[in-house]
Amino acid sequence: MTSSTRLPALTRTSLFLLVATWLATVPNAYTVQLFHESRSAGEGLGALFFAFGGWLFLVTASLFLLVVLGLFFWGRGAKLLCMAVVLAAAPLSFFSTFLGTRFDKTMLVNIVQTNPGESLELLNARLVAWVLVVGVLPAILLWRWPLRPNEGRITSALRPVLALMVLVVITTGVVYAQYARYATAIRNRDVTFHTVAPGNILAAAISVGVMEFAANTVRAPRGTDAHQDYAIAKPRLLIFVLGETARAQNHGLNGYLRDTTPRMRASRGYYFPDTESCGTATAISVPCIFSGFTRHEFSLLRGRENETLIDVVVRSKARVLWLDNDSGCKGVCDKADFVDYTGSSNPRWCPEPGECHDEILLDGLEAKIRAEKRDTLVVLHLKGSHGPAYYKRYPPAFERFVPACRSNDLASCDRASLRNAYDNTILYTDHVVGESVQLLERLGDQFATALLYVSDHGESLGENGLYLHGMPFAVAPKEQTHVPMFSWVSPQFIRLERWNAACMLGQTKVPRTHDNVYATVLGFMEIESVEYKRELDLFEPCDPPSTPHRAR
Repeated sequence: MTSSTRLPALTRTSLFLLVATWLATVPNAYTVQLFHESRSAGEGLGALFFAFGGWLFLVTASLFLLVVLGLFFWGRGAKLLCMAVVLAAAPLSFFSTFLGTRFDKTMLVNIVQTNPGESLELLNARLVAWVLVVGVLPAILLWRWPLRPNEGRITSALRPVLALMVLVVITTGVVYAQYARYATAIRNRDVTFHTVAPGNILAAAISVGVMEFAANTVRAPRGTDAHQDYAIAKPRLLIFVLGETARAQNHGLNGYLRDTTPRMRASRGYYFPDTESCGTATAISVPCIFSGFTRHEFSLLRGRENETLIDVVVRSKARVLWLDNDSGCKGVCDKADFVDYTGSSNPRWCPEPGECHDEILLDGLEAKIRAEKRDTLVVLHLKGSHGPAYYKRYPPAFERFVPACRSNDLASCDRASLRNAYDNTILYTDHVVGESVQLLERLGDQFATALLYVSDHGESLGENGLYLHGMPFAVAPKEQTHVPMFSWVSPQFIRLERWNAACMLGQTKVPRTHDNVYATVLGFMEIESVEYKRELDLFEPCDPPSTPHRAR
């Protein structure tokens, strides 16, 4: 007798109830834990009852998902559906349980736009083991479990619905008895649907699909009036270093005990210690930075419906060169001269194919710029501190802080070695910024030069059990939203533009956000347009009224 014949045959209803209970109990144990640890849960038996209500909700939500999707799967197809749901929940639950990841539409867009090399870095032995135990083995068991013959489609469809209705009534009673506490927990984001696997990723996919469909239109023109306001003795050259995953807390210039930013400090530039990002993932922050909308105005849909900062700069007759070593420009650089280094196998900068250090962006850049006679904007999109394999982001010479975590399973590293590896990435990014400043100094005979550096978002390194980034902004910790911003402006640029250096230093004491970047780039390039918001330009107060563009 085979093992499958020893198992009692399941009806369609009991199959769905079994799988819903499994999903709520094992893959979503982290969400149950969030209920129990919520500030609204109370203590002792009250907290257990509160968590029990949360578990009931998860069972009900999982059964609802199966009942709805089950309308498209009949007979043995219901088994395949349940297997697919279990398999999908396994990896999602791993990242929620061990890294505190919450999957919403922002995270899904970030996943879709991440290059394959970065995705592979997420693989580790614990993830594989978790997926095998929580996903593959239960799926195999479901496949071998016998099903009773169909009772007719109407009966097969109605019975799971009736079971769902009973569960809804029970769950509503339990939740209603503690409604104020559950409402507070949800309002405070102690618990969120973004950790409920696999319903979270399905809801995110529907949201993104609707957004993509709506955004499949021609971008609305921006800055059609853009033009250079006035010329100076030399063309302007701005290098915009767009960082990746650097958090301000680990910057020496920001008061960190380690000197992770010696090159920026030595350059005597302008560091903005209180800067907030627009998002917690590249897929949000980069489009937001280049959109011309503030964080509160921005949405992915709105960003895709409108032209970007790059379009405005190109329209002013300046040249834009975008050099990329990360995950692309997220649709903001269609009009730029784009060069992608992510697939390079240059032996000098790439220890393995497709895994290149950020200095590759500077290789040959001076010759490219010297061939230009116009005002020029160069965007260097760094790989920076992108995790989880921090140890791959810098050459061996920059492993100053040791021992450094050399694993992509971040939760398996002790906090000290994890911080060491991350700090080494900050040190190397500082070096790249320093090399960019030196390049601009060499080009000073041909251009009036300046540099602006800002990271797209921050990173969690185990604080409160969170790792990596991508938390919904409303509940994201400061580690993921507090980013470094730095500017270096050549003395020649300041003299030709007649800016006030003392005033510029004073501007670093004002809290800033990504909202300031768009206007600041236009200000550096002296591009006049209705798109230019003076109040958001970092250095606009230091541009005296006597300069030509003020005399209108």
